[in-house]
Amino acid sequence: MNRQFSNREASPPRQHISKLAFLLAGILIAVTSASLLFVGYVASQASDQQAIANEKRLFQHTLENQKYRMIREQLKVSHWDESVRNIIRTFDYDFVRSQIRGLWKDYSYNKVLIIAHGNQVLAESFEDYTHIINRPLNETPGYLPLVEKARALYMSNRVRIPGGYSHRSLQGLEPPQYAAVGFIVIDDKPALATAMPIVPDQDKITLPAGQPVILVSAKFIDEEMLSSLNGQLSFTNLTFLRDVIAAPGSPSHFVRDANGQPLGSFSWQSRALGSSIWPTVIPIVLILSLLLAVLAFGIAWRIGRLTSSLQASERQNRHLALHDTLSGLANRLQFNRVLKSATDDLPASPFAIIHCDLDKFKSVNDTHGHAAGDTVIKAVAQRMTDIIGKGGLVARLGGDEFVILYRGFTDRGRLTLLSGQLIGAVEAPIPLDNGKTAEIGLSIGIVTAPECGSTPEGLMAAADDALYYSKENGRGQAAFARDIKHLFAMSVSGAEDDHTSDAA
Repeated sequence: MNRQFSNREASPPRQHISKLAFLLAGILIAVTSASLLFVGYVASQASDQQAIANEKRLFQHTLENQKYRMIREQLKVSHWDESVRNIIRTFDYDFVRSQIRGLWKDYSYNKVLIIAHGNQVLAESFEDYTHIINRPLNETPGYLPLVEKARALYMSNRVRIPGGYSHRSLQGLEPPQYAAVGFIVIDDKPALATAMPIVPDQDKITLPAGQPVILVSAKFIDEEMLSSLNGQLSFTNLTFLRDVIAAPGSPSHFVRDANGQPLGSFSWQSRALGSSIWPTVIPIVLILSLLLAVLAFGIAWRIGRLTSSLQASERQNRHLALHDTLSGLANRLQFNRVLKSATDDLPASPFAIIHCDLDKFKSVNDTHGHAAGDTVIKAVAQRMTDIIGKGGLVARLGGDEFVILYRGFTDRGRLTLLSGQLIGAVEAPIPLDNGKTAEIGLSIGIVTAPECGSTPEGLMAAADDALYYSKENGRGQAAFARDIKHLFAMSVSGAEDDHTSDAA
């Protein structure tokens, strides 16, 4: 009886210790899991915040580049002896119209103004209109802070020379030391504007005493500007919110106007948001909950991988933004940028545009399949690149359409030979993966600049017309835009002669 009693008394302590051990083990696992989850949460937040901080720095850098680009564009008019001669010394209406209209048209400014002393607006260009006027600036007071700052910068840089005044050399000066740039409100629209005094560039003409004449250019913060900024960023949903101050740490950039008053915020959807690492952390917590030290190293390694992955993704996005994924050639965006830069250098640096289109390419897809078509596109891209070399840029605009911006030479003879090489290279049989070969052709349209134009749109239209003429008149050949214009002129002249004969 004592033994039975003893047995009944001994059992509960063992059960209690077992339960306590499981409880302690559960508590230990729970504490460890909670610690790891906390670490995972902190790591996720830190990764997101670091990514957002990087995006904010990248946006600020891009916005500063936009400001400096506007200053460089405006210097072409504001820092020039001819501007001093034809705007300040004598007001040449035709010169003023051509220059401020050129700024408006070439660089897509929404507003361009010339402001004299006494805050009188002498000329204004907007929406393809150029007005020679004389109105007070207080009708549009948004410009006044930048104009006053530009005047103050001019006075600090003005130097006295024989016969009048001049301006310190811009070499060695940072843009903020000679140009005023900032955000303003025009016609109840936020805009980025620059204001600069009109000064000589070679001191062949002097400035009079008194206040300077100020050149002002402005771009509205609209879809066009946001698209331009985002061309270098590839952000998602980049917008500008007027009179909104975004929360600290959010993917945004807050700006003030030229008076220091809050204007609004640029905002976007961060790539970091929603990229949680919980799906990775939770399995690790379940498996290695008792190995906190090892798991800490695992989390650190994982964060490093996520950061490297984000950086690799950013590099890949930058590359994909400017290259065709199939051929590896420049894409339309990169070609348009290079073409714009090339036309800006005219007439000092002439070039040619060689517009190419594959002949019989559709039959390759129809006969051998789209995989064979991809093989043909890559082979053509390689052959064109080998021939053009470093003399130009080969781009694929889409489908079987290629375009080349060539700087090596622009004379007709050598361009004809080059076109013949391109046609011959493309017409050579192209091996396919199935052991068969594909045979295609190439039609070419050629336009030279500045002979046939000096704007991207005009040159591409002329090249497209030449390509169309080449394909309509036998394919497998090259046609020059200048010939098509000549033939068109002869055709019109002949039609007029026939009409005159009929009338007689």
